[in-house]
Amino acid sequence: MAATKSRARDSGQRGARGQMLSRVDKWRSYRQHHQATLKSSTLKILGEPLQSLLTILVIAIALTLPAALYLSVENIRQLSGGVDASAQISVFVKKGARESALESLTTKLEGLSGVASVTYISAQDARDEFESLSGFGAALQYLDENPLPDSFLVQPLLVGDASRLVTEIRELKLVDDVQLDLEWLQRLDALLDMGRKLVLALGAALGLGVILVVGNTIRLAIQSRRDEITVVKMVGGTDAYVRRPFLYSGLLFGMFGALVAGILLTGLGFWLAGPVDKLALLYQSQFSISGLGFSGFVTLLLIGGSVGLIGAWLAVGQHLRNIQPR
Repeated sequence: MAATKSRARDSGQRGARGQMLSRVDKWRSYRQHHQATLKSSTLKILGEPLQSLLTILVIAIALTLPAALYLSVENIRQLSGGVDASAQISVFVKKGARESALESLTTKLEGLSGVASVTYISAQDARDEFESLSGFGAALQYLDENPLPDSFLVQPLLVGDASRLVTEIRELKLVDDVQLDLEWLQRLDALLDMGRKLVLALGAALGLGVILVVGNTIRLAIQSRRDEITVVKMVGGTDAYVRRPFLYSGLLFGMFGALVAGILLTGLGFWLAGPVDKLALLYQSQFSISGLGFSGFVTLLLIGGSVGLIGAWLAVGQHLRNIQPR
């Protein structure tokens, strides 16, 4: 009886080990098939250079257009210095204010909710700046006194707080006038918002175009390998097994197209860098064009690969059902 139990236990252990090895073998076979499929799909794309190049260029152009528009919007935002950072409130003080009163007003302005910073500009500093920048400094020599008042530049934390701060600042003593030009900021913000939405709309439209291009390419590949697919299904090949090489082809087409798009965007940035630097020099600005960067390039690759994979999945799912062994 004991010997029988021992043999049963040993047999169970061997069965467990056999099952474990079977799972390992299945995983190894699964991984090797993926590697072989990826390699064969790459070689098949390289084996048809003209057709593959045309497909990749179409995908690259479709990805380049929205990406270039997105970079344009971001560079304009950078050039503007940010809408939030440009919403300064000019506070003009009544003439003849004492130094102690100016210090008290500074404290009150800094204590307001939503204020990021307060900068004091004396009347003499304002006059000096006017003389150096306006070109009419000589005209001030004929005046008996400095016509420019002391002033403050108040920087709000958010553009949305600017209107409220203007109302609160007007109620403070010694304040003669408060100026805030929000209209151009609102227009700029509206234009940038429209640009972002245009990027999304154009990206969605061209992304759909990429899906159709990849889908059509995969459809032609399926038709050319129809007999091969039929034989594979006859010997027991599953739909997942048949689908796999076409999915890899769509993924590779999308990633190759994104790679070419990244190269085109980089070349476009170098081409525009010279004229932009000259323009920035004329305006005494340190602005320079910002490109995709590493993270943007990786994102572009992921988008291209995802769109290509979706296009291949849809095409395979639609046409593979129509191929059945008789």
